[in-house]
Amino acid sequence: MQDISSLAPICLCMPNPPPIIIAGCGAVTAAGIGIDRLRAALQANITALRPSEKFLGPRFQSNVVGAAPPLNNGEDHDDPAWSLASEALCQARREASEHLRDLDAKRIALVLSTTKANIEALERIMAGRPCSDRARRHLQGDLLAADLALDHGARGPVQCVSLACVSGLIALQQGARLIQRGAADAALVVGVDHLSAFVMAGFSSLKALDPRGCRPFDRDRSGLSPGEAGAAIILARTAKAPTESITIRGWGSTNDANHMTGPSRDGSGLASAIRIALKMAQLEPEQIGYINAHGTGTPYNDAMESMALLDVFGNDCPPVSGSKGMLGHTLGAAGVVETILCCLAMSESFLPGTPRLSAPADGSPASLLREPRQIGKLDHVLKLNTGFGGANGALVLEKVDE
Repeated sequence: MQDISSLAPICLCMPNPPPIIIAGCGAVTAAGIGIDRLRAALQANITALRPSEKFLGPRFQSNVVGAAPPLNNGEDHDDPAWSLASEALCQARREASEHLRDLDAKRIALVLSTTKANIEALERIMAGRPCSDRARRHLQGDLLAADLALDHGARGPVQCVSLACVSGLIALQQGARLIQRGAADAALVVGVDHLSAFVMAGFSSLKALDPRGCRPFDRDRSGLSPGEAGAAIILARTAKAPTESITIRGWGSTNDANHMTGPSRDGSGLASAIRIALKMAQLEPEQIGYINAHGTGTPYNDAMESMALLDVFGNDCPPVSGSKGMLGHTLGAAGVVETILCCLAMSESFLPGTPRLSAPADGSPASLLREPRQIGKLDHVLKLNTGFGGANGALVLEKVDE
């Protein structure tokens, strides 16, 4: 097994590294525009998956998707990746304005996570439809990242992470690394992917879509439901984490190199990533209060993830749930938007449910949550994502109360 968590985590080499706080968040998802819409959907445990006429026909295995509300006044737009990402960044920057106000722009980094960038441009070109030069430029993730950085005041390091469905979680790790090693004082981490015929046809060819809509960890699950989103998290260095803030405590990433599209069946790669994250966070498994799973709704992923949790936590797995039954699988945005969901749960002291879960599959954790519930406090959360090619990521968040 190849460990891609780079060198030994920097925090192990630095005595008392300064906290990295989550200073601001923004999102456009199938639940609506803004964090308040996301919070309401999470607390109500609703699903925003709907059939879409855009994906009707024999070419597609399913037309159930998590479509974001239209931006740009509903006009036909050739650069949806830019619109989704930029709107999310604007929201996050407003929330983090106090932390960003006095920073030199050269000390602000930007890390983009995406799998397809502005794939809309390619579809328009192939169909002979009008497509602007800027939309064509944003077919390249690195150029999309560069333009977002210029537009949102980040003159520091710019990176683009495209590592399948674990991209968002790795982008957060990269942003934290930039801050820890002194290359930046803040990092704008933004994830984006939009719905496209290219993606829908690709998953259809793999027979990976659930015609009824995804049902993570359900005994009758049969595939995922694509979604679209723009999601942004602003990470910032601070001498002391403010009361009620949420910090990034640790992370881990591995690659089990099992198959081009299929995860390792025994979950060993993901289990290794979890252990690396816990070691960096200097936490024991029993100190985790909640796990937000990758939970795609495909038979292999959910079974593998359940085995990884059993490997690490045994029969005492913390409460666990998945959110893709609410928003769909947002690909490169998934790790970012689902980390925002974790922050909302920590701030509101509740455990999210698993929308669309009816009957848990055999082998699922006994602690799998169907419905949300309030708790006294939630200090440590583990966020998981996996991706094609055998990539696995884990992130540990901590709530600071004093």
